Amino acid sequence: MHGMYLVLLLWGVALFAIRRDLSLSWTEPCLRHPVMVFEGDDWGYGPLEQVDALREIAAELAGHRDLTGRHPVMTLGVILAGPGAAATPDEALGVARVALDDVRLKPVRDAMAQGVSAGVFDLQLHGMEHYHPEVLARAAQVDPQVRAWIAGAPFVATEQLPSPLQSRWIDASTLPSRALDEADIRTRVTAEVAMFGKCFGTLPEVVVPPTFVWNECVERAWAAQGLAVLVTPGERYEMRGADGLPVDTGICLRNGQRCTSGLLAMVRNDYFEPLRGHRAGHGLESLATKWAQRRPLLLETHRSNFVGATAQRAESIRAIGALVSAALRSQPELRFLTVAELARHYAQGGDLIDRRPWTRTMALLHRLDRPGRRRKIFAGLAVLTLVAAVAALATAT
Repeated sequence: MHGMYLVLLLWGVALFAIRRDLSLSWTEPCLRHPVMVFEGDDWGYGPLEQVDALREIAAELAGHRDLTGRHPVMTLGVILAGPGAAATPDEALGVARVALDDVRLKPVRDAMAQGVSAGVFDLQLHGMEHYHPEVLARAAQVDPQVRAWIAGAPFVATEQLPSPLQSRWIDASTLPSRALDEADIRTRVTAEVAMFGKCFGTLPEVVVPPTFVWNECVERAWAAQGLAVLVTPGERYEMRGADGLPVDTGICLRNGQRCTSGLLAMVRNDYFEPLRGHRAGHGLESLATKWAQRRPLLLETHRSNFVGATAQRAESIRAIGALVSAALRSQPELRFLTVAELARHYAQGGDLIDRRPWTRTMALLHRLDRPGRRRKIFAGLAVLTLVAAVAALATAT
């Protein structure tokens, strides 16, 4: 009997250790149907070959429908500006700007708008630039590769910049990064929201922080400009360390969670990067896992799969079609929504939300059953519980 008490004590300690995760997993709403969204980033400013890529992606998505008649959606995280051609090297170090409202980029805007009208694209704010202009200028003064990248403007691919410099909301000109001035953040957020409205005739509802590095000051600025939904990786990174990698803050986020800024968090929870080998099999496995957890599948993907020197556009677009077709076969109740629509269901408790206690209990078990040390600990506790129960029965008889 003492062994059973010890096991119960160990269970209590283990549950206490994960009490925060347990609470967040329980309070995160459950879905009534599986949902899948392609979350595309880095579209907008950049090489003009993206026009054909956007049209071909839209055509592929338009060839599929769910039971409600909706097409699968790829959200487009829009970059609104980038470096322009400068007259002199000194101007190049000042990083002249070309914005998405430039007449030369009208075909890009038109391809995006056509996809939105067809119900296969939805536009999200990614940022004015995929960098901080003053930070980039400082880096260019000491880094010849950055200077060479700027000299290739206009319409260079921001994906080619060093990863730390692609983080717009920190100063990563030296590492570890430093925080930006709050007034600078507010000014830049105001400008990028206004430019989005100028380019598309509507203000953004959803924002995706470049490289998922941001802080609460940035969140408050977005909320003040009318943004409602924040796409996250499930946690918040606020700086880059000496190694250039994002630093874990321990701030975890869940679908439907209301941030202190007022923004509603949504979580990207897997990748669809055909260049890295992500194919239908990977997507189907992830869809099954997320559906068991009663969570949506938000697949992060990037323009670099479809545009650029290393892109494999035709193969990547075929991979989209293969995944969608296989997903509809494996999950006939699959729903296609935009992230903004999905967020409204979470916020308003729409009919997509399943409140049944049994559903929530089973979803909780699947949410907590993650690979790693935790699974091993609970598996060991389950074995100890069984052994202790058998020993108690044997003693009783």
